[in-house]
Amino acid sequence: MSSQIRQVASDIAATLKRSGIADSALEAEVLLRHVLQHDRARFYASLQDTIGVEDLERVQELTKRRIAREPLAYITGHREFYGLDFLVSPGVLIPRQESEMIVEGALGFANNWQSEDISIADVGTGSGAIAVATAANLPGARVFAIDCSAEALAVASRNCQRHSVNDRVTLLHGDLLAPLSQAVDLIVSNPPYIATNLLSGLAPEVKREPQTALDGGEDGLEIIRRLLQQATSKLNEGGQLIVEISPEQLISFKSIAQENFPQASITHINDLQGLPRCVIVAT
Repeated sequence: MSSQIRQVASDIAATLKRSGIADSALEAEVLLRHVLQHDRARFYASLQDTIGVEDLERVQELTKRRIAREPLAYITGHREFYGLDFLVSPGVLIPRQESEMIVEGALGFANNWQSEDISIADVGTGSGAIAVATAANLPGARVFAIDCSAEALAVASRNCQRHSVNDRVTLLHGDLLAPLSQAVDLIVSNPPYIATNLLSGLAPEVKREPQTALDGGEDGLEIIRRLLQQATSKLNEGGQLIVEISPEQLISFKSIAQENFPQASITHINDLQGLPRCVIVAT
């Protein structure tokens, strides 16, 4: 029996909702659009069309994976970040909206920098989302994208090519700032900052993401401590660090930052919930 795309979308949304998926209607649309290879306009224009048997079987298969709590971005292989489409895989952390604040902070800093030429290090680049989005919006920027995961750097490389910034983004493999051979004007990072004992309580989807990109050690600040220590010799005079944190870590982060940069001005940016999410250390 043939089915209209509208009805299939409704059925999938209902199935996802019964399984506890919050944005069931939106996710059903995303899965269908992925299978049909439709943009949003074409999808809504074709709601009355009949879906093919192979496409129906494919979307049902993907729906089963989503019910099993595989992250939607891993199923489709894509995630939008700062208005750009990024390739993602199970080897990288899925870019999140709150991390766009880091890009905003980087662009704000660059606008006040003394020249169009600016050097930036993105520590723990993962898919390369922050590095690529920053480079795409700053034609004069030279970005060093660093990660300890070779698998993540392979994905970042594809995203650099995808958005035509591979000539200005240098991928470096290693621990935090260790692979960086020169000081830079700006250091940005979305480091692992979840305390180890909290990992077991994360949502099932988040548990499917690389634990090394989430685990911040006993108090969630172990990676951040090392990052700030290393940054003292890798940041040019007048430079800044912009680091994403968990809101409850603000006071501790400021203390660690002040120890390493006694003369620095330390401010923070709140997320959409009004909670501190990014800290800016201006030297």
